[in-house]
Amino acid sequence: MSRFGMLSTLKGKAAVFIIVISAVALGILGTIFFRTQRVLLSEFEREKMGIVEHFMMGTLKPVMLTGHGELMSEIMASYKNTPDVKELKIIRTNGVEAFTDGETMKQVNERLDEKRFHRNLKPPVQAIPPDEPMLREVIGTGEKKVYSKKTADGGRITYLMFPILNEEACHGCHGSDHPLRGVFLASFGMTRTDQRTLNNMYWLAGIAFALLVVTAILTYLFINKILASRVTSVVRQVNTLVTENRFDRRITIDAHDEVGQLAVSFNHFIAAVENYQINEEEEKGRLEKAVFDKTKELREKNAFIETDLKIASRIQQRLMPEKFPVYPEVEFHAAYLPCLYIGGDYYDVFEMPNRHVGIVMADASGHGSSAALLVSIVKAIVSIMGEHFSSPSYIVQIINSTLAKITPDDAFVTMFYGVLDLKTNAMLYSLAGHPPPLVHNRHTGKIETLQSNGGMVGVFDFDKFDDSEYVFKPGDRLFVYTDGIVEASPGEGKNMFGTDRLTETLREGKDATPAEMMKHLLSRLENHTAGTPLADDVTLLVVDFKKG
Repeated sequence: MSRFGMLSTLKGKAAVFIIVISAVALGILGTIFFRTQRVLLSEFEREKMGIVEHFMMGTLKPVMLTGHGELMSEIMASYKNTPDVKELKIIRTNGVEAFTDGETMKQVNERLDEKRFHRNLKPPVQAIPPDEPMLREVIGTGEKKVYSKKTADGGRITYLMFPILNEEACHGCHGSDHPLRGVFLASFGMTRTDQRTLNNMYWLAGIAFALLVVTAILTYLFINKILASRVTSVVRQVNTLVTENRFDRRITIDAHDEVGQLAVSFNHFIAAVENYQINEEEEKGRLEKAVFDKTKELREKNAFIETDLKIASRIQQRLMPEKFPVYPEVEFHAAYLPCLYIGGDYYDVFEMPNRHVGIVMADASGHGSSAALLVSIVKAIVSIMGEHFSSPSYIVQIINSTLAKITPDDAFVTMFYGVLDLKTNAMLYSLAGHPPPLVHNRHTGKIETLQSNGGMVGVFDFDKFDDSEYVFKPGDRLFVYTDGIVEASPGEGKNMFGTDRLTETLREGKDATPAEMMKHLLSRLENHTAGTPLADDVTLLVVDFKKG
């Protein structure tokens, strides 16, 4: 469970709530108690100080001023018998208790010139140390001081130091050479009644604290018993039903309050889920049967289409030459890689009268059956008319007029059509929107491109096409291709094979036979595409002119 796991349960939230409320209540109770205690103690000290000051000013001072100093000890002794007085003394500025110093009595008698004070006095009593800070402060300022401190038994004693100023004559017993006659020192604590009142407050505070703790515990137990435990029972039963997928069961709880209504609502929901599952199973069976029937139908149609495509592929393969004409002057080699069962590329090499050879390559727009149909029309026209006409542009013109009349605007064909005269190695050709073939002079290493002389075939009926001528030298190599090889790439938007890589490969195979060079080229193409399926058909044709 996480660090906040307790707060995610009703029990935890109830416990936290009760703890917070209890803490607040205890804080308020403690504040009230300690504030009352401070008020009582302050009121006690104020009352006692008033009494002591009244005793000093109303009793001791008049006695002192009338010269009856011998009575002061008895008066203070009688006042010390009150329950709350701890100590009552008159001390001199050096901290010695007055009326205990026989030498002082002797000096007073001599000053009065009589033997007025005759007491059997004890040695001087040091009431407080002469360097006591409070005594020094009273002597220095001439003002009264009050301070309190706790006793070892937990009680509290308040001390009052009241200066006795030398402001009136006292029958000559004091001269005017010092401003302070002495210091009145009194200490007092609580009476038993006051202490009993304070103790009763402690007891009441303890009882209130205990009642608060008991109330908090009982409240928690009540919430846990009445609410949390029954809600937990409902949640546990729901989790069990969901985990075991047993929506045929129901929640059981003995309650008629809101928790019971919650359980009833869950039971209604569980019943709805059970009905849904039953309906879902029925619907699932119906859908599975429908899917099975449709899959069977599609499988049968796919099998028919695949068989039909295989037949079409075999037919298209037969449109290509099974073998090339054999001549001592030239050698032919080709490769055809369709991207689908049937493609839109076509090539042919055929014999013509008077040692002429026809060379054709076409690439129809699109893929599949529509492209195959276009090149089939091209094949048919070339087969019927190619052997009888030595002008390539004338054949291309006929193909263009035919396709422009029967094909939609977005269908077209690119073509290379050449007629090679083996007696002179001169070739008339018409290049209609097709990638320009390459001529590799293997003596110099130079690679030329044939000039294009016409637009795409089948777009406009009125287009005109011209013938161009090129004369090959012994050792030349003619390379005719479709754009599928230069546009091949390892993925969409990635680096294409390109004409630079194509010409580089031709130079690498300058000493190889046409078959070896073609094998090397296809190997580089496969490495470049890294097994990615071709996006377009690839057709390659090599014509090698023997070296003289």
